[in-house]
Amino acid sequence: MVTLRMKKITTTIALLLGVGSAMMTSPASAAERWDTYSADRSTIGPGETLTITMTLTNTETTDISFAYEYVDPLWPLNTTTGVIAITGCGGDIVDCTVSGLTATYHPRVPISPGDSRSVTLTVLVLPPASPTPGSTMVTGWNPYMYYEYDRSPSGSFLFRHAGPFNPAALQGRILY
Repeated sequence: MVTLRMKKITTTIALLLGVGSAMMTSPASAAERWDTYSADRSTIGPGETLTITMTLTNTETTDISFAYEYVDPLWPLNTTTGVIAITGCGGDIVDCTVSGLTATYHPRVPISPGDSRSVTLTVLVLPPASPTPGSTMVTGWNPYMYYEYDRSPSGSFLFRHAGPFNPAALQGRILY
């Protein structure tokens, strides 16, 4: 009798562990890269432009129904005036709002599984007020992405976000 009881307990524990593990396992899409960032150059000088591209790829099994993105510069660009100016934003967007040195985007939705939306930010390096030839300023950018998917008729949804952080692809410097 003890043997049968032990088998039942062992089977029950194994079943619970198996179901628990299956529930905790993240979907295959979680391993795929859904947020990517790039800059068309890492070194820039006065009068030149830099274009940053942020791409959101739907790695889920349902449509992305809402997305929000922003990008802003890191120190020292975010505290120094007269160094850069945002001259444009675009891409697969519904809107883009620029406030100071921050751009906020709403990419066009829905985004079907496997589809992508890219947004761009164009930045102009301004001529320095007092030029110091040979000086440099380190640049870094702080992107953030948020999206909602798997929206149900009851209004519930799942979401994913990344950032803020300073990806290596968006680090560079200004040369004077």
